[in-house]
Amino acid sequence: MNAFAERRARGVLVAVWIAWAAMSAGALWLVVRYGSNVPSWDDWDMVPTLTGAQPVTAGWLWSQHNEHRVPLPRLLYLAINRVTGTDFRATMVVDALAMAAVAAAMVLAARRQRGANLADAFFPLILLHWGQAANLLWGWQLQFFCSVVLACIALLAIVRTGPGADPSRTATIVGVCAVALTLSGANGLGLVPGLAAWPIGLALLSPRWTGVNRRAGRGALAAGAAALVLAAVYFVRWQPVPYHPKSHSVHQTLKTALQFLAIGLGPAGHAWWPLSEYVVFLGGAATVALLAWVWRTNAAERPRALGLLLFLGAMASLALGLGLGRDGFETRYVTLAAPAWCAAYFAWRLYGPGTVRWVAPALFTAVAAVALVPNVRFGLAYASDLRTHLSAFERDLAEGVPPHELIRRHGPWLHPHQDIVADYLRLLARARVGPYTRLREDPVFSAVPVPETPVQTVQLTWSDSVARVQGPDPALVFQLSEDRRVAGIRLRYRYRADDGTLPYIAIRWKTAGERSFAPARFYKYSPTGDRANWERGAWTRLEDSATTLTMWIDDTVHQIRITPDFRPATFRIAELSLLVAEE
Repeated sequence: MNAFAERRARGVLVAVWIAWAAMSAGALWLVVRYGSNVPSWDDWDMVPTLTGAQPVTAGWLWSQHNEHRVPLPRLLYLAINRVTGTDFRATMVVDALAMAAVAAAMVLAARRQRGANLADAFFPLILLHWGQAANLLWGWQLQFFCSVVLACIALLAIVRTGPGADPSRTATIVGVCAVALTLSGANGLGLVPGLAAWPIGLALLSPRWTGVNRRAGRGALAAGAAALVLAAVYFVRWQPVPYHPKSHSVHQTLKTALQFLAIGLGPAGHAWWPLSEYVVFLGGAATVALLAWVWRTNAAERPRALGLLLFLGAMASLALGLGLGRDGFETRYVTLAAPAWCAAYFAWRLYGPGTVRWVAPALFTAVAAVALVPNVRFGLAYASDLRTHLSAFERDLAEGVPPHELIRRHGPWLHPHQDIVADYLRLLARARVGPYTRLREDPVFSAVPVPETPVQTVQLTWSDSVARVQGPDPALVFQLSEDRRVAGIRLRYRYRADDGTLPYIAIRWKTAGERSFAPARFYKYSPTGDRANWERGAWTRLEDSATTLTMWIDDTVHQIRITPDFRPATFRIAELSLLVAEE
């Protein structure tokens, strides 16, 4: 290499690392500037263990969290917070650092295979942009980053399996990653069949199929097989989450899968739809065709080409799984879909014919660079909105606003179920965690019973405080003698559905002067979070004989309308009362 070529290569490398440093610093700045030490949604389910109130057991680690089994993210979450003294921003920082490390490893792997290329700035552009704000600013999303980091390690191991390489070590790494992915939630489980197939194939198939004279060893075979066994064990006593949406057709499933892969570019993938749909479909088909052609014609590259094919198959498996019942444009899925784009980039960087080997990666990077503008715009808007609301909570907490009022004002940004926040705020205060030591006690509330006989029943029968649900839109309407200003409403109930499904409870209220129940005056309960809590709502209430729903509303009430689910069931009201502050 002459002096000019050396200077050029060095300049290209410096430019790529400057891009990496800028994107890494930007991701960390976003977390430091907008991250909040306030639990949000699924973070609350970790509070009992973080505060030492709930023991960390094997049963709890393996238990469901929604549709996920997440022992690995739970352990990492606990370990990080133990080291940092329980700060809900700690996992956010770890997530940003982990993605920066993955992006650096991708750059190094690409350079090792084909030399320095300015297009390798693609990796920090696709893995560290602010379009991931919904994940970077939420501590619990360590779960997503955990599975993405494992997937990227597997991808890097596959890329290193070039001509002449011994596949035993890299295949074992991929198999171990597949095992760990089964412990990282459904988003990891969806990748397992495709990834486990690679080490198993390299260990068992003939050289004609794999292109290797020395088959992968027993370690690779054991790891791949263990991943598949664990994937089967995952579904033992697994229960679907009630009331999650479901796809209505094959067409809808495929469309949602394409949307998921498109949003791997960030929120820009949504903004550019349906153009991004054609890019994903045609680009994906071309990449698969390229890898199949390499596998067929180049024996020396068969292990790596097969691995990249199976990696893309793993990503397609995850996309189809999400397509069965999720929103493909959910912004949290940006992070999960990004590895598919990294794999496609490697495929064209390694195997693109002629000048395509240089043009295709440049196009990838150009698209990621253009996407940076809408991604940054989305990230800043999301981060500013989130910080505004959570800062208001922190300010009210510091000023001594009592818990019931904190929950009423800020509930939608904390958790959909107010009882979880009420109970777990007290756990944080007792454990003397950060700002929660300032938590005040609530005033004393009197429970004023609501008249026991409903003034209206719809699609159900009522007798002795028991409703027998018969139709798909049932209702019980209770009425006070006059309007009354109340702090909250409390409902205690016992429930049994004919099919064993847990309930969806909806509660509405209105004044005497209103003709109908306004959408804003609405509260619902449906099972969510840790599986053990679905029946009673919170870990602190597992021993209760009935389920309690408390709605802090600070509103005027004349009528209360209760929807006791949408299916045949028996619904017994143990208590329906108004909570009024004592003078």
